[in-house]
Amino acid sequence: MPPHSSNLPTALALALALLASSASAAEKTAPTIPPGPLAQALSTFAERSGITLSFSPENVQNLTTQGTQPGGTLDEALARLLQGTNLSPHKTQSGYVILPTATDTSLQLDPTNIDANASQSAFAPVSGYYASNASSATKTDRPILETAQSVSVVTAAQIADRKVDRVEDAVAYTAGVRVGSSGLDPRFDMISVRGFETTMSADFLDGLRQPGSGWLSLYQTEAYNLERIEVVKGPASVLYGQISPGGMVNRVSKRPSLDARNEVQIQAGNYNHQQGQFDLGGRLDEQGDLLYRVVGVYRDAENYIEQLNNDVRLIAPSLSWQIDPDTRLTLLAQYQERETAGSPMLYQQGEHLSNFWQGDEYFDKLEQRQWTLGYEFEHILNDTFTFQQNLRYGQVDTTNQYMQPFQERGSVLDRQAVGVYENMTSLSTDTRLVSRFDTGSLRHTLVSGWDYALLETDLLYAMGPGPSIDRYAPDYHQPVARPNTAWADEDGLEHRSGLYLQDQIEIDRWRLSAGLRRDKVDVRRSNHLAGSKRKDDDAATTGSIGALYLFDNGVAPYASYATSFLPQSSSQPDGSPYKATEGEQYELGVKYQPPGSSTLLTASLYHLTQQNVLTRDLADPTRSIATGEQTSKGLELEAVSDLSERLKLTASYSYNDAEVTKSNDGNQGKQPLNVPRHLASMWLDYRLPFGLGLGAGARYTGSNFGDAANTQKNEGYTLVDAGVHYDFAGDLDGVRLGFNARNLLDKRYINCQQGYCYRGEARSLVTSLSYRW
Repeated sequence: MPPHSSNLPTALALALALLASSASAAEKTAPTIPPGPLAQALSTFAERSGITLSFSPENVQNLTTQGTQPGGTLDEALARLLQGTNLSPHKTQSGYVILPTATDTSLQLDPTNIDANASQSAFAPVSGYYASNASSATKTDRPILETAQSVSVVTAAQIADRKVDRVEDAVAYTAGVRVGSSGLDPRFDMISVRGFETTMSADFLDGLRQPGSGWLSLYQTEAYNLERIEVVKGPASVLYGQISPGGMVNRVSKRPSLDARNEVQIQAGNYNHQQGQFDLGGRLDEQGDLLYRVVGVYRDAENYIEQLNNDVRLIAPSLSWQIDPDTRLTLLAQYQERETAGSPMLYQQGEHLSNFWQGDEYFDKLEQRQWTLGYEFEHILNDTFTFQQNLRYGQVDTTNQYMQPFQERGSVLDRQAVGVYENMTSLSTDTRLVSRFDTGSLRHTLVSGWDYALLETDLLYAMGPGPSIDRYAPDYHQPVARPNTAWADEDGLEHRSGLYLQDQIEIDRWRLSAGLRRDKVDVRRSNHLAGSKRKDDDAATTGSIGALYLFDNGVAPYASYATSFLPQSSSQPDGSPYKATEGEQYELGVKYQPPGSSTLLTASLYHLTQQNVLTRDLADPTRSIATGEQTSKGLELEAVSDLSERLKLTASYSYNDAEVTKSNDGNQGKQPLNVPRHLASMWLDYRLPFGLGLGAGARYTGSNFGDAANTQKNEGYTLVDAGVHYDFAGDLDGVRLGFNARNLLDKRYINCQQGYCYRGEARSLVTSLSYRW
């Protein structure tokens, strides 16, 4: 990677000043909407124009619209949509609200809180922490309040206010989510949902799987490039196939939008942190049918262990084309380079090891180059049918090298060099038909589709001799030869496909859902060391049902049942795969959105079971069999609110009573590894009238066990984060100066698992200067 550059802040500051002096806001041009049901037309209008649009479902029920024609402003287009309906649009500070024409608008609530019954798009920017809609749980743009499942959304505003770079850090305040189980390991995001890891199986970008190779080759997503992160709790196999029973994490990319704000920003912080980033977009034609957006990040930084780089180079362009009133195409591309290294392992606990790193600065590294190219296509066939197809092709090349101690001689550690060299190519597609129709008093939104994923991998895992190191007088710059003894040399080809059907039904105030899916997996492996080849396949059927009742006062109780499956990553001694794990969840919950507010409160109870977990074969202790079982029973409470234009809040508490319920390993009745019973968090951001803003939060992770026998306990810990920002006015309107601290109190903690111990992230400080327009 390029060396540190002292000219970076100066150059970026100059670019910021030039852009600040020349930027101006452009008048938005309205999208073209075809005739049809008014509710659908308003939702489509909000999504395509990137605005917040609020309306009461009762006011638009059974109404139709003649649509809009090309050109014109948003106000003119909305008036045309509502022509002949006795409804009219009213503009507020946060968007538009649709009211009966005879309504006395002087009786409206505070405009900052009027997005309550919102038709916010699940893909367009939202101004605060509260998001009314999400797409991941249903593959449609649907209100979270009306979804019979626990769904959390981390918006771009939350990411920006906390100044986080990684997805793992962005979801740290989300109910039911545990991060940092391996301490600081910037190579990938370690995220658990309801006690089950999601890193390898439930990593999604824009609703398409980001597959992993099973070793260390994983797609990495920079948080700044995301419009939001949606966390769906519990099994989601009906729509997404092979997935962790705990849930899924769907990253939603920034994409062209008339409502997106441009930004340039520079940062500086401790551990030689230097970063510049920009988010630019707008119209390419007068009508606004062709929109673009470009996101870029340049980071030169280290971690608190100075030998661990944290360098990133990212460019992510996107283009949206409204081909005609019924057809839209969005192209999404990304190129990223990064360099970092693995988390140091402590082979014995104690403060005397707190500043020791067992690697070599020139040899240890994870270098990764990745790129992706894809599209999202939508064509409205008629008032009933909409055809959608998403596709993404990508490649990841990874070099992961590290020094591994294998013997201690007093203060001297004997080490060997390890190298993992991987190339991974993937293709993910999802083709679906969304059908909206009525059968009597039942209003259906039927999603039927087929998704397919291809994963091709090439792996070399090698070891070799390495120099020793004295932990009291370490030399981090010794010559290390590239490992040349291959322990694994193989390639693989996986085909994953699934047919799915999910119906969302509205009848009066009931919201019902039912889904069914059939999955098929074909895997081919070639072991070049053994000269062997193997082909395996698996198939599974999964389903889900849910029911929710929407009261007038904003209370929505719900119940749901869902199943999942996930093939095992390891193989039996003969090379054949173990039986796939199966998940099953019962969930009861209640959501509450006070009418006229931008607040969502969620409480959920769940019972989640994973079967076919690997355990020892009593007939042959050297082998494993897939007969184990693990359960998680818990409670989650979450609050997200834009209490006012100036005050924003997120808060959560999670209780998880996890247990190994079937096992031959002597741990039956014990808690699973690294699953704390208690998680809690709260973050508040308050902006004072004169431009000064304050943000503060705390994250608590309860104690957990690092071994199967529950004899090694990791103590709980609390991390405090904080931020201060000042928004300039007058000629400097749009300029913000900020200061953020993660782990403000510099809490040092250690987390151990299966004999290895890892340090958590130390305090990090970042100063930022940004301009938005």
